[in-house]
Amino acid sequence: MSKYKVTHTFALTNKRLMRKLERYSAKGWHFKKFLGFLILLEKGEKINYKYELVYDKKFDSEREDFYKFNGWKVVRNSFFWQILRGEPSATTLYTDNLSEEYMWLYRIRFNAKIMLGCFLIALVTHIINKFLMPSEVIDFITGMSFGFGLGLGAVNIAFFVKYLFLKRRKDWLYEV
Repeated sequence: MSKYKVTHTFALTNKRLMRKLERYSAKGWHFKKFLGFLILLEKGEKINYKYELVYDKKFDSEREDFYKFNGWKVVRNSFFWQILRGEPSATTLYTDNLSEEYMWLYRIRFNAKIMLGCFLIALVTHIINKFLMPSEVIDFITGMSFGFGLGLGAVNIAFFVKYLFLKRRKDWLYEV
């Protein structure tokens, strides 16, 4: 039997992805690390671990100690979010929507910068191909850059819609 298993990260919400990790833990497969759009799971004991996603740009050792004291271990620490794994008896975490909003805004800005860079590369290579040095390779780079920029634009639209729904939900909660 294999010691590792790979699964995809596609879920409609981050909460659903965390529940998916919990189901795998109940079967004895625990989060090890991210591999792009995949997750590496490691075989272990069947434990009903809890998983939570925390949005914290300024995650430091003090916060890590706080979570550890409450039964949670950081299994993935990214720039703007962390994945925590808790023992079955761990204290329930309460995360704020404001941090999640900032995370989505950061993602939107980051993707927009990469998208603009792709369009700039496409424009420069198109000008080079048209006026200086016609080449199929440069034409290929132009097409790839433009296509990648369009793809990132579509992803950014999806991120923006997610951000708007999150903001609308937060405003609705405050009204009630």
